[in-house]
Amino acid sequence: MHINLHTRRWMLQGWRPNYWKLLRSVETGSVFRPEFGPYTAVVPGSVHTTLKNEGIIPDWNKGRQSLSCEWIEHRQWEFFTDFKENELPTGKEMTLYAEGLDYSGCVLVDGNLVTSFAGALLRHSIRLGKILSDGRSHRLSLIFDLPPEEQGQVGVTSHSRYFKPRYSFSWDWCVRLVPVGISDKLTLVVGPQNVEVLNARTETTRQLQRGRVIVQLHNPGNKTSVRLRLQAPRTNALIVDKKVVLGKGAKTILINVRQPEIWWPNGSGDARCYRLEISSGGDTLFSGPVGFKHVRWLPCAKAPSDARPLLCEVNGKPLFLQGVNWTPQTMDYPAATDADCRKLVLLYKSMGCNLVRVWGGGYLEREIFYRECDAAGLMVWQEFPLSSSGVESEAPRGRKMIRLLEKIVTDYVRRRSSHPCMVAWCGGNELQKAPASLDDIPAPLNEGHPAIAAMARIVKREQPEIRFFPTSPSGPLFYAHRCAMGTGRHHHVHGPWDRVASEAEWQDYWKHDDSLLRAETGVAGASSEKLLRRYAEGESIWPPSFTNPWWRHSSAWWLQWELFENELRNLSPSVQIKTYIKLSQERQAKFLALAAISCKRRFPTCAGFIVWMGHDAFPCPSNTSLIDFDRQPKPAYYALQKVFLASSSDFYRR
Repeated sequence: MHINLHTRRWMLQGWRPNYWKLLRSVETGSVFRPEFGPYTAVVPGSVHTTLKNEGIIPDWNKGRQSLSCEWIEHRQWEFFTDFKENELPTGKEMTLYAEGLDYSGCVLVDGNLVTSFAGALLRHSIRLGKILSDGRSHRLSLIFDLPPEEQGQVGVTSHSRYFKPRYSFSWDWCVRLVPVGISDKLTLVVGPQNVEVLNARTETTRQLQRGRVIVQLHNPGNKTSVRLRLQAPRTNALIVDKKVVLGKGAKTILINVRQPEIWWPNGSGDARCYRLEISSGGDTLFSGPVGFKHVRWLPCAKAPSDARPLLCEVNGKPLFLQGVNWTPQTMDYPAATDADCRKLVLLYKSMGCNLVRVWGGGYLEREIFYRECDAAGLMVWQEFPLSSSGVESEAPRGRKMIRLLEKIVTDYVRRRSSHPCMVAWCGGNELQKAPASLDDIPAPLNEGHPAIAAMARIVKREQPEIRFFPTSPSGPLFYAHRCAMGTGRHHHVHGPWDRVASEAEWQDYWKHDDSLLRAETGVAGASSEKLLRRYAEGESIWPPSFTNPWWRHSSAWWLQWELFENELRNLSPSVQIKTYIKLSQERQAKFLALAAISCKRRFPTCAGFIVWMGHDAFPCPSNTSLIDFDRQPKPAYYALQKVFLASSSDFYRR
């Protein structure tokens, strides 16, 4: 029996650190009370979600009000729910199953410590025994510690210790807002431990004539009956209904499908998804889409002999990878909505994308994201939780950290391996060897690094049919330098990000480009005047320069004042901001379209073009996103849409 705890009434209260442990003062005998609350809590949701709803903190998206929310990190927060007498089945073992607890803390029942937990990116299975099943009333509490001080954009990657998503600690496209709370499903499992679905994935022959579903189970008991049902795409007709009696331990079950309906990426065919359901003892253990596709990674045409295969062939058809880098939907990740996720996925489908790269500085996205990508035909390149740091970007080497990383990576793959949209796993974003000197150009990491090697082993074990990249980018050089073009060292690269003086310089750069895969290229573009005025909250929207605290607050990397200063100088104040936005957006659209056409024209010598970045998690006045915080596409979205919906031969003929 599974009880969805999201439907219950949860409360939130905040404590000064460790006060909840004492409850009564030794000195005075008085009873300690929480400093904040109790408030009706939003679950799933962060402390920020509830406090904003209660009017305790301002809307961090407006003005510079995010600065007024940073004190939340310096309290301990308790989410609790009360069970009435005889509300729960009596005499039963119970387990609390949590898919997202961010970051660490402890579980209490009636004020008594049960256990502790840690890890924002791991699932947690917490055995409660029979403490809730005696027929009495009980209070179940989750108390969250002060979040760990993970690194923001600038730091030292090898010092990463917690793997709490780093974008929360500020990046060039967002402010600091560190969530604390229940970020995903929370379930109370009643009864003894049931069969566990470790993994569910598919394989398809190259000729697409046969497919099979591979299900890996673990049975803690003995002689347990499990039922597997597979429904066809479109009709939902039941094509497999299989019952298996499991002995104790691990078991692999195969479901063979002849002439399977094939899952195709967006723009190449229909994304046909089957539905797999696994149940035991009246409980649904797994229910979700699976699909059949065959993927090969081939050498690009004219590629250097030492280059990794980067040309993606799906179901026998070589594809130009075209898409965006996916970053979290919002700063308050636990409160991200399914509706917003669906809207973004559909926008990228309409844009002509066939791939999204889920960046390594965020979370493993929720199940809804992968299901929407399954349905939309958007292939997913999923990164593990490591990212560059500016100062030093090498992955951790310590055995303790690698063991924790192995645990997270295993959980990532097992949670998402069933989805037909999955096409690649990646060690992380922009991981590089530590430079030997200030003059040294660092190279991307490869499988020779112990952390990368560990991740590669797990992917090979858990989902061998899916490609593993050690990092993005990978190859001899991190960045495609104009001075190095023609030397054969630009394989899978990142950049540029708009750091050019003129359109002529930009055109010259792309005219000589010899890279095999562009996994990040970005150009800044201002948000609309409507958005600026909505979120400025009393701050001045002019001038868009370092002298303006609001622009500096979230867009310091992407100010373009010097580019347009001459054209704006003699205009009236009422016209200046409109002209600035127009010039900025036109430049973003023109520059990105030129770059994308240059790459697509070279297919299959160039394997793909992935834009940095897709959408905003914060209402930045300016950055490299194609879709603003209000989910309105910028002109660059439509410029790239024309490129993505055209074939590479169209540009070649021109």
